[in-house]
Amino acid sequence: MGGRVSGRRCALASAVLVLGGSALPAPPAAAETAPFAAAPQAREVTLVTGDRVTVFPGPNGGTNYALSSPPRTTFQSYQADGGDRYVIPSDAVPFLGKLDKSLFDVTALARTRPGNTPLEITFPAGAAPAALPGITLASAAGNTATGTLVSAAEFTADLHRRLAEDASAGRPAGSSALPATIRLAGAPREQQPRYPMKILELRLADLQGRSVNGMVSLINTDSSAKLLRHVDVDGVTRIAVPEGHYAASATFSDFDSSGSVTATRTSWVEGFVVGDSPDVQTLTVEEKYATAEVKVAAPKSATQDLLTTNFFREDPTGRGFAVGIAGGKTKQYVRPVPKPDQGLLHYVVQWGGKAPKPEDRYRVDLSFATEDISENQSFSTKDSELATVRDRMYADPADKMPVAIDSGPVDPVIRRHGLGASGFFIPAPGVLTDYLGTTHTREWVQYEQKGSSYQLMTADPHPYRPGSTTTVDWSRGPLSAGLGQWQRDRLCEACYSGGTVSVAIPALRDSVPDHTALPLFYAPRLHFSLYRDDQQVFDQDGAYGASVEVPKTPATFRGVLDVDRTAIPGVSQAGKLRTELTLRYDPAARTTLPTPHRCRASDPTQPCRILGALTVDYRLDSDLSTTSSSPVQMLELHVGHAAYSGAGSHSPITSATVSVSVDNGATWQPAQVFGLFGEYVAVWRNPPAGTSPSLKVTAQDLAGNAITQTISNAYTVGKAQR
Repeated sequence: MGGRVSGRRCALASAVLVLGGSALPAPPAAAETAPFAAAPQAREVTLVTGDRVTVFPGPNGGTNYALSSPPRTTFQSYQADGGDRYVIPSDAVPFLGKLDKSLFDVTALARTRPGNTPLEITFPAGAAPAALPGITLASAAGNTATGTLVSAAEFTADLHRRLAEDASAGRPAGSSALPATIRLAGAPREQQPRYPMKILELRLADLQGRSVNGMVSLINTDSSAKLLRHVDVDGVTRIAVPEGHYAASATFSDFDSSGSVTATRTSWVEGFVVGDSPDVQTLTVEEKYATAEVKVAAPKSATQDLLTTNFFREDPTGRGFAVGIAGGKTKQYVRPVPKPDQGLLHYVVQWGGKAPKPEDRYRVDLSFATEDISENQSFSTKDSELATVRDRMYADPADKMPVAIDSGPVDPVIRRHGLGASGFFIPAPGVLTDYLGTTHTREWVQYEQKGSSYQLMTADPHPYRPGSTTTVDWSRGPLSAGLGQWQRDRLCEACYSGGTVSVAIPALRDSVPDHTALPLFYAPRLHFSLYRDDQQVFDQDGAYGASVEVPKTPATFRGVLDVDRTAIPGVSQAGKLRTELTLRYDPAARTTLPTPHRCRASDPTQPCRILGALTVDYRLDSDLSTTSSSPVQMLELHVGHAAYSGAGSHSPITSATVSVSVDNGATWQPAQVFGLFGEYVAVWRNPPAGTSPSLKVTAQDLAGNAITQTISNAYTVGKAQR
């Protein structure tokens, strides 16, 4: 592999995967024909500190990110009110103010062109612009300049030199201030809310009580609509805020003589009142109160590789901020805070540890949550409170790179804001046992990050009972395109409402009903066509679906998706996929999409109706490389309908067929199929070892909905076992 791919691989070896909030695109106008293009590809961005962050879209349009593994330091992360995600290394925090937060806006960085980061640099009045370590200047006018970051290593070494000098001299971290203010070129300025304002002075004080630089997360707890900001504090900073009650938090970092982070300390101020006074009012967040060390004891032997403290502060309406401090082995301290009288403080500790020996192939993931921050920050759980999840990871024989399972806890507050998940790469194919804690929540979400193809297999959160053992198959073949069945917050791809019918077919899924793949760096080639009563109404490359005008009478829609994965690294199976969905549309139907699911063809004044799209779940009798060595091949089929929290068509399945080809689809031989009402088993004789048969599957229901799927090189035939 080339260096660029190798760099991406490091970024995806994530100790932290953050599941962001959701932001759906606006639905098309009722009379338009609108394509559904494939999701934007992931982008690896490099911060000014050299840390690589992979930014990629979530299943519902949110912004997710992964940090390189192991993390170089601890990181502060939050999502701004506008939706952008910020990831700030702890060794950059003392320079905030001079280092504008826009430099750490990974959502914005992912929108810039690949290459050197464009910068705006402002020097003090009267000072001539001059080159900075790792930065070259392109143009200058007065005391401002434009430039690019050419060496993150040089830039970060300069930060560490300044931190080390401050530590040696007994000065607050960041006292050796940068000679200029640096921000991402073209970054928007923060807007002030339109309320009567008072001047609030923000101050951060370190362990010795000295003013230091950093960031304050500030919320008006009467109503966050009045103020919700993450404010850079450069020594002492004044901002205009409305009157009312406030909560504020800040995370400080302790440094050693080399400028490296030795600990983080998160401190709070609750119940601060900005009154009706003409005088400047001061809010000071002090590091010295963050004295409670966060410690986690696991019930099984494991080496810590993740410790994240997550702070969710909301107003009475449930709107607010979420800040996460993520690291590996760095100590973290917090300030004890009682349960607030107004709004919600939700505090979540997430801990992850891997097996002491890699060959043991297990890890432990725990989480703990409180509605305050107590004096006692020692957390533990009992062995009887663990749920065992056996993640069986299937892999294409051509894919030799490791895969990862990312696990993160889910509760109602986390669902509103998003939370990180720990990841553990192991060779695949293989089995990873993950022991999940159930002390805080029994619900966890898992994703699979594939190796060479860089696909992310997403799934619904699932509840796990203490003491239970669950087996989950990941990327089990034959892989196919198609819809599935989901319980949590999905976008309905085959629905009609508000003047439009939407028909879309996700490009890749595996054998589990709620698993859908999201391509990261390598996207398959797509082509989608849509027919209404056999008249083509849409045909386009790069699309996987479309919205069209709703007819006023019953009609038959047919969507055809072609997927070509043959150019993606590590793909030798299921290289080409063709899926045809036949959908009966009846404007009088009443299968309504339930909440929290959302409608692709949506009008808020009209209910969203679910079309009867068929789905097929495959369970091929094979090993973990989707290779079969049996003389007689068996394939289980579960044929159903796209469903959202159980809602969807329940028309009886009336038939299913399976055909096999060993000459790339030139000829087809029917397999024997047994079964009824959606549950079928197909049987055929395997061809000689070394071949890779293709499959064609058809199914139909009583209402006239149908599916035909063709999967090239669906599996591999291995040598017969003796």
